[in-house]
Formats: sequence, C-alpha cells, structure tokens
Amino acid sequence: MKKNWLVLSTGFALFSMFFGSGNLVFPITVGQESAGHYGMAALGILLTGVAVPFLGVLGMLLYQGDIYQFFNSFGRRGVFIFSFFALALMGPFGVFARCLTVAHGAMVQLFPTLSLPVSSLVLCGVIYLLAVNKNHIVSLLGTVLTPFLLISIGVIAYFGLTQGALPEASSASSWEPFKNGFFQGYQTMDLLAAFFFSQFVIGHLKQRDETDSPHMSSLTIFCQSAVVGAGILSAVYFVLVLLGWIYSPLLGGVAPQEMLGVIAQNALGPFAAPCLCIAVVFACLTTAIVLASLFADFLKKEVANDRISDSVALLTTLGIGFAISTLEFAGIARFLGPILETIYPALIVLTLVNIACKFLSVRASHWPFTLTIVAKLSAF
Repeated sequence: MKKNWLVLSTGFALFSMFFGSGNLVFPITVGQESAGHYGMAALGILLTGVAVPFLGVLGMLLYQGDIYQFFNSFGRRGVFIFSFFALALMGPFGVFARCLTVAHGAMVQLFPTLSLPVSSLVLCGVIYLLAVNKNHIVSLLGTVLTPFLLISIGVIAYFGLTQGALPEASSASSWEPFKNGFFQGYQTMDLLAAFFFSQFVIGHLKQRDETDSPHMSSLTIFCQSAVVGAGILSAVYFVLVLLGWIYSPLLGGVAPQEMLGVIAQNALGPFAAPCLCIAVVFACLTTAIVLASLFADFLKKEVANDRISDSVALLTTLGIGFAISTLEFAGIARFLGPILETIYPALIVLTLVNIACKFLSVRASHWPFTLTIVAKLSAF
C-alpha cells in the first residue's frame, strides 16, 4: 500500500471514528448559544473535541496501544473496572444507543411513520453485518463510509452557508461562548473513545507497515494521519458552529437532535431529506460500528474469558444498545452529562501526564487523575 494512501485512509478513518451522533448535535447547539462569538465558541469545542482526543490517540500509540500499559498506575483490577465502565458508556449503555436515536431522527425525514424501535432494529442488523469482520473496519471506514459522509455534510454546509445570513452579534463577553464550547466538547466523549479507538488504528498501521522500523514508521504515519483527521474534524466542527449561529433564530425550542434537520430544510428545500438522512445515518454508523466491536470484544475476552463466540458477544452488545435507545436522546443525555463533567477533566490531566512521563522516561502515577477527581467532586 502506498504510504500517501495509507496516511489519507487512516486520517479519514480517524475522522469517521470520532465523528458520530453527538458530533452532529453539540457543535450546532454551541453555535446557537454563541451570541455571535462563534469563533471563540468553536475554539472551545475544538480544544476538547479535537485536540484532546487526538492527544489521547498519540498517548496510546506511545504505549503500543496497550490499555493496561497506559493505565498501569491503577493496577490490573483498576484497569479492568475502568475499561468496562468506559466501554459500557461509549457502547450499548450510552453513545452507541445515542447513535441509534439520532439516526432515527434523520430517517423519519424520509419515512415519517418509521418508529424508533423499528429503525433501531434495522440499524443494528446493518451494524452487525459491517462489524462482524473487525479486521476490515478501518479500511471500510476510511475508504467507503467516510467519503459518503463528507460529501453529504459538504452539500448541507455549502447551501446552508450560502443561503443564510449572519445575525447581529451581541455585545456580551466572548468568555461564556468559549466556556460553553469547551464543556460541550466533553459530551462528545471522544477522549474516552480515543483510548480504545486507537487499538484499531495502531493495528491497522502495524499490519500494513512494511518498513524496517515499524514503531517509528507507525508514529510518523500516525502524526501525518492525525493532521488529516484533525483538520477535517476541525473544519466540520467550525462549519456546524457557524451554521448554528446563522440559523439560531429558527432553532429556538427545537430539540438538539432535530436542529440539523431544520437547517437542511431551510437550505436545501425538497433535497433536504435524502441529504440529511445520508449524512446523519453514515455519521452514526461509522462510530456505532467501532463502539459495538470494542464492547463486544471486551465482553468476549475480558468478561466471558473467551467462553462465548464473536457473534454472541456482538449480538448481546446490539441487544443492550437497542433496549437503551428506547430512552431517546434526551433520556440518555440526562445520565451521561453529570458523569462526563466529573471524569473528563481527570482524563485530560492523566493523558497529558502519561505523555510527559513517556518522553521523560519516568514512571506514571495515578495521583494526578485521583486528585483531579477529588477536586471536581468537592466543587459540587
């Protein structure tokens, strides 16, 4: 495989892994609430929604993609508890289920009578077929699904930006929009995801690396791929924040998961439904495939000790996610929000400390993480 193509496909895969259901929702709400300071609002969400997750992948790459090495300071039992908790929140008990609800919100644009249980069941079937062969996930995301996703988002963005007009900005301070964007970036859960998504990317790079220095080559290719992935993700986030402010007069009282639909209807008219459906469903699928595979793999190997098959683990994951999706987007967000506000700052500190420890060749400690958790809890 040509190096340039490997860099490009891996960069696309990184983008598509991180760009899921919440990433289509939260930047728009950040823009809507920016009071015209959309640049500062975008900067806030880019820090926690782009820079921090890619630092997480870099950290994992430095630790050979081994979650037990990265969290070694917590002990093996602590790593198991953290991994199960994190994968459950990202998988069937949280983000995966959220993907199903957001995808349903787009599909009803084309099929108004489609119920959430029916759409979730159909999507789970599609995800099963695409995720059952996990060795091809990165290639599938990078070369097939992501181009369709980018084209559909690009169409909505182009017509949305060219047909909309910027409302007058308020004279309020830009600090609040920045802070709102920063904390909304927590809701994407992408740093948490980075610790586990990196396993696919690192395995993908090692499998296709034919040079004499695999580790150094993988690090170099990752850095180049990260520029591609982070660049695309940043551009999409900024555009969505801008669209949120441009169409803010129309978004009052609109549910977050329906805001992109309102923007698309006003920008594209009769072409909105199919374009929106493609954009949202592909965004949700690209993330859901990886999340389902990660939780199923952990369930089989770590929980069941390989006493169940890949198919059974995947079907169990999809079944739980299907059940949780019936709570709908708002219900899922209610229990995810407080948890993320508590653990996300600690995970950011841990990532930065672990990267520094690796470069300084010193032993990592759990105390930065623990003290940050204590400080956050005492602030409540």
